[in-house]
Amino acid sequence: MSRVPSPPPPAEMSSGPVAESWCYTQIKVVKFSYMWTINNFSFCREEMGEVIKSSTFSSGANDKLKWCLRVNPKGLDEESKDYLSLYLLLVSCPKAEVRAKFKFSILNAKGEETKAMESQRAYRFVQGKDWGFKKFIRRDFLLDEANGLLPDDKLTCLVKLNDSAPEMKLSCRTWGSGFILH
Repeated sequence: MSRVPSPPPPAEMSSGPVAESWCYTQIKVVKFSYMWTINNFSFCREEMGEVIKSSTFSSGANDKLKWCLRVNPKGLDEESKDYLSLYLLLVSCPKAEVRAKFKFSILNAKGEETKAMESQRAYRFVQGKDWGFKKFIRRDFLLDEANGLLPDDKLTCLVKLNDSAPEMKLSCRTWGSGFILH
């Protein structure tokens, strides 16, 4: 059994002192995207505060985190009534919370990402909690055909999501007492 201490794996930590014991925790971050198209968007009858929800999605078949997108076509409240509001909702989660960063965009007629807005940090989501932008895009700009954001009257929203799944990889080593933990 080797008793020579070695530093944790990251290179940036190897220039410091060598410890008798150390622990290195890697939080699992899952990156994925989801695209949602609403057909006949200009015919949405929802009033201010009323919502349209996407189907539920996750990053993969085995992912226990379930998400959906929420759109308020005529804004969430009086302050945002001239805007489309867009939110990411955590539908279900096996843990108490999850942290996630996200980026929303609208795909134009060429399939290009436009009008992107992203979270400035990782937000804390609990089941049933959403985060997003109540003033995502002005309705008049969105509905103006010259801007090409509603090809064939279809609104296509894209979310790119980085979530910290409720799993961690933990590596710990202790020397001197005759055992090594992995």
